[in-house]
Amino acid sequence: MRTFQHKVTINDMGAITIFGLGAFFCLWNRTNSLMVILGCLLIIVTIRAVDRAIHTSYVLTDDSALQIKTGRIGLTKHILLSEVKSVEKRPFAFHLGHYALIEMMNGSVVSVQPDNVDSFLSALKKRIEKKDNEV
Repeated sequence: MRTFQHKVTINDMGAITIFGLGAFFCLWNRTNSLMVILGCLLIIVTIRAVDRAIHTSYVLTDDSALQIKTGRIGLTKHILLSEVKSVEKRPFAFHLGHYALIEMMNGSVVSVQPDNVDSFLSALKKRIEKKDNEV
């Protein structure tokens, strides 16, 4: 079993900052109850964004699966490596970093942002080749 942590990007930090400032503004200017409700909702969104940025991990298990744990609050997604069609490294907008794009046999795609994309891709490809050689 091998675990890769999520890379916190500038987009994550920007979203957390904007949600936090929005919550602060709404609770500072509580002229009506709608501002208080909106401020509380933005606090919840900010907490979820921080949790997702810090606690997301990608686990390659020994039983040929990839588990994507999106924070402590979020759900865990399981992907069988036998269903993976292709894996490639793609750049973010404005080339601010890279992410891994996983294409499934059924045509769906999953994007992951591990801290070390190259190491994640080599470990994932090695496990996919190992699974193909066993079959």
